[in-house]
Amino acid sequence: MRIANRRFRELRSPGRQLALAGVLGGLVVALGCSSLQPMEPLGVNLVDLELQEITLFEATLMAKIRVSNPNPDPLQFSGGSLKLLLDDRKIGTAMTPEAFSVEGFTSTVVDMTVHVNTASAIARIPKLIEKKTVSYGVRGALYSQSSFGMRKHPVERSGSLDLGALDEDAPAEAAPSTPS
Repeated sequence: MRIANRRFRELRSPGRQLALAGVLGGLVVALGCSSLQPMEPLGVNLVDLELQEITLFEATLMAKIRVSNPNPDPLQFSGGSLKLLLDDRKIGTAMTPEAFSVEGFTSTVVDMTVHVNTASAIARIPKLIEKKTVSYGVRGALYSQSSFGMRKHPVERSGSLDLGALDEDAPAEAAPSTPS
């Protein structure tokens, strides 16, 4: 009985309790982190751009962005900000403060407001008309809530548009080139 009491007192010493707590804490963290699987990156596609308003200095567009979730768990987003690129140059930033969700293995279309400098856009038109194809892209981040706080999901997608196919006889075709 004396031996058991002495061993019990040894276990209760502050140094041993601290060591035991450290070992148990390390096991909990290791087991918790090993169960987390890395997420597949989100997919984004520019679906459409609709002109909302145009003034002398600024045009307001509504960008329709398809957000695809290739993961099994649903994601709750609190908003996002995406740069719209035309021929690798920023034409505007699409933003939304609206919350939205994407169930696992599905996609949804999100409306994002874009403001474009009218003079800059008009100045680019002659150069674009001369080209046979025009590249476009979307680059930025969407933000979701997780158990560890706000999570940033970087996204990027680019493609090209064949301007030669925009005549009256042929439908416009967009060829995606870089999936996100």
